[in-house]
Amino acid sequence: MDNIDQEHIYSVSELNKEVYQLLSSTFGVVWIEGEISNFLRSSAGHVYFSLKDELSQIRCAMFRQQNQLVSFPIEDGKQILARARVGLYQPRGEYQLIVDYIEEAGEGLLRQRFERLKSKLQQEGLFDSANKLPLPEFPQTLGVITSPSGAAIQDIFNITRRRFPCINVIVYPTLVQGREATQQISRAIEIANERNECEVLILARGGGSLEDLWSFNEEQVARAMFHSQIPIISGIGHETDVTIADLVADYRAPTPSGAAEVALPDADDIQQRLKNFNRQFYNTMQLLSAMVRQKCLSLDAQLQQKHPISILEQYNQRLDLALQRIKSSPKEYLAKTSSRINVLNAYLFRSSPLSMDQNMKSEVTALYRRLIVATQGIFSNTEQLLSIAVAKLDGVSPLNALGRGYAYVVDPSTQRNIKSIRQIKVGSTIKARLKDGSFGAKISSVDPIKPKNRD
Repeated sequence: MDNIDQEHIYSVSELNKEVYQLLSSTFGVVWIEGEISNFLRSSAGHVYFSLKDELSQIRCAMFRQQNQLVSFPIEDGKQILARARVGLYQPRGEYQLIVDYIEEAGEGLLRQRFERLKSKLQQEGLFDSANKLPLPEFPQTLGVITSPSGAAIQDIFNITRRRFPCINVIVYPTLVQGREATQQISRAIEIANERNECEVLILARGGGSLEDLWSFNEEQVARAMFHSQIPIISGIGHETDVTIADLVADYRAPTPSGAAEVALPDADDIQQRLKNFNRQFYNTMQLLSAMVRQKCLSLDAQLQQKHPISILEQYNQRLDLALQRIKSSPKEYLAKTSSRINVLNAYLFRSSPLSMDQNMKSEVTALYRRLIVATQGIFSNTEQLLSIAVAKLDGVSPLNALGRGYAYVVDPSTQRNIKSIRQIKVGSTIKARLKDGSFGAKISSVDPIKPKNRD
């Protein structure tokens, strides 16, 4: 009784529960191969059977959602490879497997080889996206590695004619099934790289079983694809078929037709893009042309305002106005002075006594003479100032500079002033203006002045 008191006493349910948890945590998901026996399908669609070999058997259950995906009939005597969780049917305490995937045993061995090679190559980095080559946007030549008599090549040709008929297609013929296919596929990839005559490769084959597609699960093919300097698109089997070649390829397409669509641009799409680009380019050029035209008009108006001829015309007008004012000033002054003298003289004659007539006449005569002398002096000074002003104006006049032998040189094509020897070339024409006219000339030589060495 003491020993019983010191040990935990399980109920049946508790023990079955702990055994269930122990089995689940210890084994998890396992792969198991065996022969189906005692097969039974329930009204709900679930199936129950035993897996057996020469020495033992184990109960299995596979629920409706999983067994509906099986592509072959589940029946007694069928050798299968199953993926299952190890568990316990607690109400009866029976050890069993809960199966979620099965395949025929012939493919099971290949599946194991597939998983081992997949794990190995994945650890080496053959599937890493960083090692994948980018696909060219507009290839000129497409290479296809496939059987020349298979349906895959016809599908690729059909897509090529519809999508991008101007592409060059080079077929590297090879077997895609059987023992020799592995060597031929690897060699075709190497030949395509040695010739370097295409920008992208398609590795294609139609659908089939795992055994039919096994050439694309060989390590030799995977390494040949990985070392290819030409990007490779895989289009092998159907969308549900995944091979090692698909994982190594730079891009995986679901079918051979899909691979051709990925590799080639759409000619209709290119034409539409070109039309859109042409429309945008035309609108941009129209806008740019309007802006340049407006800028030219603005610069032309500024050039007209600052052109030397316009400046000369303004100076000439100012000079003519100044000369008119200078010439008219002495005459107006003399006329006013004479008129004033006459008024004063008349006033004196009317207001002076007879006794002072002679003296007044003498004084008037003297004043008149002084006035004449003063007027002449003022006129002489004014005339001298006028001469000085005219000389100054003549000194700053551009026409005067032209009179001293200088010339105003312009480019006749642009009407712009030429200020440097770098603005002209041998064979070009110029237009030069002198004081009394202008002439055109053609440049026969250009001799720039070399800078002096200040050292």
